[in-house]
Amino acid sequence: MVTQKYTGLSKKNYSLGQKIGQGGEGAVFMIQEYPGQVIKIYTEMPDPDKIDKLIYMTSIAKEELLKFAAWPTDVVRDNAGRYCGIIMRKLDAFVPLHKLFSPMDRKQTFADKGYNFLVHVATNLAAAFHKIHEAGIIIGDVNEANILVNQIGMVALIDCDSFQIKNGNRYHFCEVGIPRYTPPELLRRGSFDLVIRTANTDNFSLATLIFQLLFLGRAPFTGINPTGEDIDEETAIKTHEFAYSLKRTNKKLLPAKNSLTLNTMTTGVSALFHAAFEQDMQRPSASLWIQELSRLKKSIVQCSKTKIHFYPNVIGECPWCNFKERANILYFLDDAYLKTLPELNDINQFINGFRIEIISINKLPANFERPDMKAGKVPIEYRKLKWIDLSVFTAIVLLTLTLCLLFNWGFLLGGFISIWTYRSITPTKRKLQAGITSLENAFEQHKKSFHNLISQHNRPPETDRYNQIIRHLSQQIDHFKRLPEDFETGKRKIEMNYYQKSLNTYLSRFDIRDYNIPTFGSSKKLLVYTNGIRTAADVSKLSNIKIAGIGPKNIQILIDWQRQISADFTHLPEINAINRDISQLSHDISTRKQGLETEIKKEYKTLMLVKGNIMSTVKTLEPQYEQFARKVYQAKLDLDAFRKLY
Repeated sequence: MVTQKYTGLSKKNYSLGQKIGQGGEGAVFMIQEYPGQVIKIYTEMPDPDKIDKLIYMTSIAKEELLKFAAWPTDVVRDNAGRYCGIIMRKLDAFVPLHKLFSPMDRKQTFADKGYNFLVHVATNLAAAFHKIHEAGIIIGDVNEANILVNQIGMVALIDCDSFQIKNGNRYHFCEVGIPRYTPPELLRRGSFDLVIRTANTDNFSLATLIFQLLFLGRAPFTGINPTGEDIDEETAIKTHEFAYSLKRTNKKLLPAKNSLTLNTMTTGVSALFHAAFEQDMQRPSASLWIQELSRLKKSIVQCSKTKIHFYPNVIGECPWCNFKERANILYFLDDAYLKTLPELNDINQFINGFRIEIISINKLPANFERPDMKAGKVPIEYRKLKWIDLSVFTAIVLLTLTLCLLFNWGFLLGGFISIWTYRSITPTKRKLQAGITSLENAFEQHKKSFHNLISQHNRPPETDRYNQIIRHLSQQIDHFKRLPEDFETGKRKIEMNYYQKSLNTYLSRFDIRDYNIPTFGSSKKLLVYTNGIRTAADVSKLSNIKIAGIGPKNIQILIDWQRQISADFTHLPEINAINRDISQLSHDISTRKQGLETEIKKEYKTLMLVKGNIMSTVKTLEPQYEQFARKVYQAKLDLDAFRKLY
């Protein structure tokens, strides 16, 4: 597979890696050469104005911007030379801000975080806006999905290419937005085309996000309508119908049931919300929010009953405990209301009773030589044969030489014939050859027995079985150790299933045809409606189905709408039903635990028996080793002595 490559204005080359995200405008990929950066490739080629904007943005990339935003650092071209994407820093371990709104999302993503953390994030969010505004940049399209947060509460803004940027006297406009975060003066215009936004318009969006953080997802312009008048959220924003206002009389919207009120905030925070939502001009700046949120953060106290409950001390008592006791609403979910499984408390105690060891055996060397042993001896019968053979040979040689000297050298041939005849008709040579063969066989047999002993000692026959039992037993112990984790995972799944079921029931009440969805006219609504997307709950189906004419941008708009509808959902956990399912899970886990305990004990007993057999074999063979080594070496010495004689 050929890797697609891009070239940046910086002359750097970028190779596409793994795809990590897909949005309405394009897809985001890892970069093979630069693990700390990502590349965004646009679905549609940007127009010249957008290209100029991106190039200018890279030229003003400063440390403060890079700290708070996934700011473009390079603009890339494809092989055809067309501008098609941007380079940004990779945001590791960040999640969308709206993950802090829902109690279940908080539990899944920020399990140990309480209300104090929400105030902390709100403060950091205000700091990010402050730094961006100081740089003369307006964010414009603010919403809870293009702001990310990590586990320590740091925030980062994404989709920065939609920000409003001013280059000299030229504006690069932000011509998109979500009504919930759009100030009334812009909503009244009915269009974002050629609209010059300001820090003041951004401050409305900032106040809305801060309100959602402090009021656990609630939006400032949604609530209970005590009149028969149909007031949607956009209309409420346009008319400053702030549902939580403490100043307005004849209100058409009241705070949602079982929610915090502005009375639970510090007077400073309460005043800033009024100033942000009940007028068009001079909304509180990000720096003012930093000051007041810092004061609110200092006023936070911890509940004496539940460690995850924090609240402003102006309230006087824990509101989260009150909501739970009065209405069965759990805004901060821990596991206090879920059943536990005490049988899992002794997991480590049981496991510690089984020590699995790889048997270590001191290897016996294959060297059989022993310096203290003397040279070998040749049996006397072979020494006699050798003496006779040598004597006859010597006599024939002397006789032949004497005859040659007395008469002539012709007797030399006779001497050779005599020696050959003697060697041919006497058994001496055959007996000597048989002797050396016997010693060679004895040496090889002793050596073979010696090596067999070493092999049995260094790797006893049951070693493979022992290792196989260890592998199986280790797997069983790992399964046993994971029982608490499996139980917790099962509990979370049960809890999430009930939550999702309840949320889907709530979302199914919102017919897509009855709501004003940005850029979604009646024809688009009819199109998705006839394809099965009839309520807010059905929007989730878009991840598995395709509708002709509904592309990534439209899908993202519907997802944003569903998410905003979800923000007003109040979670009332079916505690009895959840714990009933957890009881069944507990029974299943307990049964598995008992079965594993029996198997582990049985397997461990077998392991110890096999280990005992192995160690017994080793203990038996070790004393024999020296005896076998000496036998081998003696056989070699005897063979060497015989060869020397022969």
